Amino acid sequence: MSKRRRTIVVGWVALIVLMNIAALVWPGISDFIPIDVKPLNILIAILTVLLYLWAAKRYFLQFRLIRFPLHAAIVFGSVLLALTEWVMVTTMMWTLAWWLYHAVLSVSALMLLIGVIAQYRSNKSAAPTFRQASRVPSLDRLRIRISGSMQNLIDATETKDEYTAGHNYRVAMYGLQLARAMNLDSERLRALARGGLIHDVGKIRVPSEILNKPGKLTTDERSVIEQHPVAGYEMCKYIGFMTEELSVIRHHHEKWDGTGYPDKLKGAEISLPARILAIADVFDALTSRRSYREPWPLERALQVIEEGSGTHFDPECVAAFVQLCRRGELVVPQDMEPSYERVLSSEETAAARSAE
Repeated sequence: MSKRRRTIVVGWVALIVLMNIAALVWPGISDFIPIDVKPLNILIAILTVLLYLWAAKRYFLQFRLIRFPLHAAIVFGSVLLALTEWVMVTTMMWTLAWWLYHAVLSVSALMLLIGVIAQYRSNKSAAPTFRQASRVPSLDRLRIRISGSMQNLIDATETKDEYTAGHNYRVAMYGLQLARAMNLDSERLRALARGGLIHDVGKIRVPSEILNKPGKLTTDERSVIEQHPVAGYEMCKYIGFMTEELSVIRHHHEKWDGTGYPDKLKGAEISLPARILAIADVFDALTSRRSYREPWPLERALQVIEEGSGTHFDPECVAAFVQLCRRGELVVPQDMEPSYERVLSSEETAAARSAE
């Protein structure tokens, strides 16, 4: 649906306008709706209030994590709408409470509108960052737009995980270069970049004692870690991310042979951007400095990537990545914004240790 969001929004608004016109022209058109039939109207009102409050709770939990202005607006708007729903079925027309209903309804709509405006005003371009980090001319023309709120998500992820120093950024850059070498179109490049920049955001919901555990994880702790792609997907699917961006977030730990997580997808069931990012993710894990070892040399990291061809990774993506490296065309991101200057996540620590 997200690919057709403009059509859906225009169509939905048009439907609402037509319904209002019909109600004005034919006032009796809604007589079949049992607004005055008790206890049916009370039960419907209770159900509606519970749904509003459920939505308010979910968005409040989201707001506590990532401070999106739209989430705050939805929390306030949902609570106010719950209040108006109850007032509508418990008061008489033309009373003070009836006028209060309209006032509160207007305020709730205004709150939501302000939240939407605040969210969109936070947009900024990340193109200068990508141009600084990449000396590849073909990437200079690619403009990636991220919001201030999306930047907050990245910062929150890296703050939660003490080992994630620029990991999201480097993985996105490596993935972009591989995708460009495989001649992906600009829309897929943008999806991979945006998804890559935020692919580990689900770790915000992983307890710190598990995320930053220095030793080996238990089976239960591993199962918690393996839910971070799902958590990231659930967080991002309500805030304007497209289908392929969401697939990068959810499926960057899937494996070509179907033994990955969280959905055990196999082969081409995994989106191409997610398959590309999987290689970039592991490559950065192996070639980054760790607390317990120096970065692996290129040849040793490439050997691990090649050994994973057909099992962990898409063979076609591996061949393209190896060729990119052998030609000396892979650019290591160096000039990063301060918010990206940290190390590597404990999830990749485990992956690197396994590879070693």
